Amino acid sequence: SVLATVSKDLYVLRRAAEVFQGLVERFAPQQKTNYVALLNEWSIGFYTELDFANEGRNQERLRAGLIEAGIKGITVPKVYDEMCTRRVLVSEWMDGVKLSECEKDEIAEITAIAQEAFLTQLFGMGFFHADPHPGNILKLNEPTPEGYTVALIDCGLMANVDKADQDHMISAVIHLANKDYASLVDDFIRLKILPTDCDRAAIIPLMDKALSPYVKGGGAKKYEEELKRMYGMEDSVSSQVGGFQAMTQDALTVLNDIPFSIPPYFAILGRAIVTLEGIALTGNEDYGIIMETYPFIARKLLSENRPEIQQALQEVLFSVGDSSNPGLKLNRLLALLNNASGAVGTKEGAAFVDLDAVPEDGLSLGDG
Repeated sequence: SVLATVSKDLYVLRRAAEVFQGLVERFAPQQKTNYVALLNEWSIGFYTELDFANEGRNQERLRAGLIEAGIKGITVPKVYDEMCTRRVLVSEWMDGVKLSECEKDEIAEITAIAQEAFLTQLFGMGFFHADPHPGNILKLNEPTPEGYTVALIDCGLMANVDKADQDHMISAVIHLANKDYASLVDDFIRLKILPTDCDRAAIIPLMDKALSPYVKGGGAKKYEEELKRMYGMEDSVSSQVGGFQAMTQDALTVLNDIPFSIPPYFAILGRAIVTLEGIALTGNEDYGIIMETYPFIARKLLSENRPEIQQALQEVLFSVGDSSNPGLKLNRLLALLNNASGAVGTKEGAAFVDLDAVPEDGLSLGDG
C-alpha cells in the first residue's frame, strides 16, 4: 500500500537524518538546526496527507476561516462529512482549469487573489495551506453564486503558526521591507533562528548581501544578477574569480561562524512561500513577495489592537530609537495609510519601502 511505501521511505530518511545530525554536531557544532526534528515535521505532513478524514477537517476549517475573514474571489470546496471516511473524501465539485494551464495574464490576475488569501491564512488564521502548487489552484470556468472565481483544493498538508510567531514574522516583514537589518536580527532571535548571543556586527552586513537581492524581487535569475553586481563579478575572468572568492568567504562565514537554526515549521512555511512566489513570477517576472506583502501588513497594523501589533505600529509611526526626532510623525501615518491602500513609497531604486515617503499619486491627508 501507499502507507507502507511511505513508511519505509521515511524510515530510511530518518536514519539518514540521524547520521547527518551526528556529523553536523561533530564537525559543525555551531550550527543549531535540528535536522531530525525537521524530518519529523515533514513525516507528520506525509502521514496526515494520507488521512482523508483529517484532510476533510482541514478543508472545512480553511473554508470557514476564509469566509469569516471576508476573503473575496477565492473559495475552498464544501466537504460532505457524512460521506467521508479515512480513505474517501467527498467534496463540492469545482469546474475549472488548473493554474498551471492558464495564460500569463490570467496567472497575474489570480496571484493577487491567492496572495491575499495566503496572507490571511498565515497572519490572520495561523493555519495555512502548505502545498499551494499550480495544480491545487483552479480558475473556475464560471463564477460561483457567491462570486468566487478561484478555488483552492487539496488540504491534506496544512500547518499552524502560533500568535507569537505571527507577530514576530509581521515585525520581520516590516524591517526587511525598509532595510532595517539591525531590528531584523531581533526578529530572528525571537523566531529562534538566531541565538541571543549572536555576533550582530558580523551578521548585519551578511544579511544585507543575502536578503537585499531577494527583497528586490525577480526570482532566482534576478537574485543571481544582483549578487554578481554586488560582488563585482563583471565580464572579466579576474573580476569573476575575485567576486566568487568573496562570495564563498561570506558563505563560509555564515556556515562556520553564525549559529543559525531552522525551526521545524519553517521548512513547511518556506516551501509554501517558494511555491507561491514561483507561481507569481510566472505572471510577473519582477514579482517580489516582501514588497507585495507590505500593503497587507500595513492594513493589519492599522486595524488590530493587540499589544504586539500596536508595538509594531508605534515603532513605525514614532520612529522608536530616533532620539533626535521624537514624537508622532504625521508623514509616516499618511505614508502607512497609503501603504494600506496599495500605494507604497520606495527608496533605493524601488527596492525597499520608504517609511517617510508619501507617493505623489497617493491619498491626500483628508482622504487618508
